[in-house]
Formats: sequence, structure tokens, C-alpha cells
Amino acid sequence: MLALDDRKLLPPGVHDVSLKVVEELFGRFQRSDRRPRLFRKLRDYLAAVKRADCGSGVIIDGSFVMGCVDEPDDIDLILILPAHWDEAADLKPYQYNLVSKRRVKREFGFDVAVVRPGSEREREWVSFFSQVNMKWCSQLGWPDKLTKGMVRVTL
Repeated sequence: MLALDDRKLLPPGVHDVSLKVVEELFGRFQRSDRRPRLFRKLRDYLAAVKRADCGSGVIIDGSFVMGCVDEPDDIDLILILPAHWDEAADLKPYQYNLVSKRRVKREFGFDVAVVRPGSEREREWVSFFSQVNMKWCSQLGWPDKLTKGMVRVTL
């Protein structure tokens, strides 16, 4: 089982886990039902992505994967498109609703970046999200430029 460090952060890197492990580590009650509610939305989103064949995996990051944050605001996601994804093809509305940053934010409350597998854009987003947000460093008295890990769930 993946273990959190003394700050309740994942070790740096992208860790492959099951959705069940995500629930066990980050989807449980902590001072409020915020985490379980977010996890249910995440589960619903991932099920819809899988049904629509809009993603091969998702990297979950942000304060949701920081065990020290009792009530994360939302979940930040990097949606990895399937290798066969045709960016020029017309999307069906249900597919568009799952890959559109604006639609995902409205429907699920998540911030999502959509990337091709192994792309430079994927590497840039992983690098960006590996940094602990300055808001949390300040609130928790941690040094600037602190890094954390994130989790990847294959669909």
C-alpha cells in the first residue's frame, strides 16, 4: 500500500493505483463529508469517461491528494486521452462534456487538463502539479517549492 509521509503527502512522482486505493487514502471522512462527496463525483466522472472511451487514464492531484487537507476545494485532474483519439473528429455531446474544461468544472466541480499520452503537455502538467500550492505551504508553515506526489488510475 502506498504510504504518505510525515506531512501526509505522497512521495514525489506519479504512483499507479486503483480507484479503491484512492478512496482508502483520500476519499474518507475527515472532519466533514467533503472528501467522500468529492470521491463520489470522481468515481462518477471516471465511469462516464470510461463508458465514452474518452480516456485511458487520469492523474489525480491537487489538495485532494494531500491527506493533511481535511476539506479540499475540488479535485485537479489530468485526463490522458486514449492513444487512438482523433482530435480532428467531431465529438458526440456526451464526449465533449467529459473533455471540456468548462463543462467538467460545471458538471463535476473539477479542474481538468486534457493531454495526449506521453506528450510534452502531460509532462508540463505533471511538473506543475507536483509543486505544493503556495496557499498550503503558507497555511501549514511549510517551505516554498515543496513537492508532492500524485496518483494515476488506469481506465
